[in-house]
Amino acid sequence: MEINEYPFKQLNKDLDNGYKVLFDYVRNRYMLYKVNDNCYMRELVEQKTRNPAQEKAMITFKAIKQMYPYFSNIEYKQ
Repeated sequence: MEINEYPFKQLNKDLDNGYKVLFDYVRNRYMLYKVNDNCYMRELVEQKTRNPAQEKAMITFKAIKQMYPYFSNIEYKQ
């Protein structure tokens, strides 16, 4: 699913409902899920670049909103 098929409001709703969202960002594959209010976990699922990437990171809603326009190949699962 591409970003134009998956609006940010739907992403937010899915995260609130406990779904895990998989996406490509800067050529790497990540999984995103909600841990607590304004607290999300971003985990590296597949590294497709030679540059080192952080395996796990706690991020805020604001960070997700800034990254969202660059998401691609979005999937979600429960």
